Formats: sequence, C-alpha cells, structure tokens
Amino acid sequence: MKKTIWIVIVIVIIAVIIGVSKDSGVITDNEPIRIGFIGPLTGDAAIYGETEKNAITLALEKIKKEEYFADRQIDIIYEDGKCAGKEAATAAQKLINVDKVKFIFGGICSGETLGAAPLAETSGVILFASFSSAPAISDAGDFIFRNSPSDIDAAKLDAEVLASKYKKIAIISENAEYSQGLRKALSDLLVAKGVTIVSDETYAANTKDFRTILTKVKSTNPDAIYFNPGTSPAVAGLILNQTRDLGIKSPAYFNFFMGNEETIKIAGKNAEGVIFSDGIGLTSENKNLLEEYKNRFGSSPGNEYEFGAAYDRTFILLSAIKEVGTDPVKVKDYLYNMPEYKGTVGSYRFDQKGDMTLVGYSSYLIKDGKKEAYKP
Repeated sequence: MKKTIWIVIVIVIIAVIIGVSKDSGVITDNEPIRIGFIGPLTGDAAIYGETEKNAITLALEKIKKEEYFADRQIDIIYEDGKCAGKEAATAAQKLINVDKVKFIFGGICSGETLGAAPLAETSGVILFASFSSAPAISDAGDFIFRNSPSDIDAAKLDAEVLASKYKKIAIISENAEYSQGLRKALSDLLVAKGVTIVSDETYAANTKDFRTILTKVKSTNPDAIYFNPGTSPAVAGLILNQTRDLGIKSPAYFNFFMGNEETIKIAGKNAEGVIFSDGIGLTSENKNLLEEYKNRFGSSPGNEYEFGAAYDRTFILLSAIKEVGTDPVKVKDYLYNMPEYKGTVGSYRFDQKGDMTLVGYSSYLIKDGKKEAYKP
C-alpha cells in the first residue's frame, strides 16, 4: 500500500514539473516550436510571400545546425493573407485559435499586418513583420514588431529629393494601407517644404487601365510625378508605360516597386532614369546570400531588403526562444531589450513601439536596366 502511495506521489510530482515547465515557456525535447506565417501566397504580390518563405527556409537550415535546435521540431504553418486585411484577420484566427501558435511571421503587406494585429495583441501572440511599413503599425500593440523601417522614413527621404528640384508635384497612389500611409506622410512633408501638390489621384487595387487618371494628371502639367503602387510590381511597370504612351514627359519617381526585376522588365526603356526609394538592402559582407538564394530557388528575391529582413527575423525569434523559452510575454520583453543585432540588413534594435532603429531607406536610379545608388 505504501509503495502504491509513493508511486502516485512521484507521478503527481512529475506532472507538476511538466506543467510548470510548459507554463514557463521552457521547450521540452519533444515539444515542437510552432510559428505561423501570414503573407500573399497567391495574386500579384505573391512574389513577396515567396521571398519570405524562401528566406525562412534558408535561415532554418542554418539554425538547425546549432546543437540547441538540432533535435527540435520547428513547424512553420503558412497561410495566404492575399495582401488584404480581411484575409489576414481570418488567417490569424485560424493560426491562433486552431493551430495554437504563439508566434506569427507577417504580414507582408501593411494591410495584412494591420488586419492581424488586433487579434494577435488581445491573444498575447507575437506578430513579427519584415516588410510592412505603414506608420499605423507603430501603434498596433505591444506584441507587434517589425524589422522594416516606417514609411515616415521613406517619405522624409522622398520629400527631400523631390523638393530639392521641383515646385509642382503630382502623386498617384493605390488605395492600399501601405500606399495611403506613404501618400499622407509624403504630401504633408512636401507641402511643408513649399511644394504644391497639383494632382493627388488614387486608384483601386487590380486597376489595369490608368489613362483616365493620367489624362487628369497631364492637364495639371506637374514638374514630376510620384507613383505609389501598393500590391503589384507588374502594375508599377504598366502605369509607367501608359504614362509615356500618353506623351507625359514629367520625370517619374517611385516607391520601392521600381526596384523589382519584373517592374523593370515590363517598363523596358521607360524605366531608364526613374528614381525611387527602397530599403538599403544587404550589407556588403552578406551579399553572398543573394547568390545562395538564386542558386537554391532559381530566381532573385522579390526585394533584396525584404529577403534580408525576413532572414534576420527568423534568427532573432529563434534566438529569443533559445534564451527565454516559448512564453510570448518573455519573448516580447526579450525583443524590447534585445542588444543591437548585427543582421544582414545592418545593425539594429527595437524601440518602445516595436519598430526597428538605426536602419532606413536610400535613393536609387535605374540605369541601363539596373538599380544603382542615386545621389541628388
């Protein structure tokens, strides 16, 4: 009888220890690390979803070589956010309530991140974006992080470049979270610098015929046009071609979409001389990763900065888990207090709003069909 009692006591003690271990976020040998992903896997923006999937794959291959993670099962559960807030919110519901993930990579499009953020915040789930730049994300919640600079930074750079040369600017933007956030910031800064916005046009997603909008813009005779597409590199090339077909000769400026190989290919000779802003990209000592990417997946990433940031993000999150376990609260605190991280896109940390610091945007020029640094 006494022997039976002691067996029961031992079983209870073991159960309590296991329960405490799980509650504290400590990973047991057979407990998989489950991470959700939300990004466009179909549609015009799918190239960016594919870029982040590939970045995660490359990073995990290296992480799994570490002794700590060699025998850990790391599951990434991919959901298609379709570059839209509603679909991203649905994906977050599934990942959090059905798959029971504690961490989500994404969104990619700003609308996805803003769509998923409320549920992630109320559920205490880390949402970590690498390409979402809308200013509103800064106030999306304590569990929301991004290692992408804000559109505020891009707007400051673009406004400085434009205001140094022109007095009358036309802006053409997609009706998307990212584009409208950048449009508002850029417009305010240009006006503050004494520039007149002679035309401010917005078009719906999936628009293919821009001639009505462009005809209106042409009538205002702008010194330059700032094109601000939000979801499709193909559309960026299309709108530029239609601009030139209508005989509009105003210099063209773009957001990061002009740096995409598909955009340059579609625009052809019309891409020559276009100036645009983009993330700085991989640091010189990490450029070899681009060749590794091309050799492995047979193409270039949709955006160099996005690739590097998504690659970094995988290491950052897994490093946090290694240090403090899988409790999202502890991981959140770790990220806020993370020492300066030397990543592929530069050295940075997170501020009190979960935004990255120390890394920003740069200006580029298309010359001979290729992207190169632009200095005004």
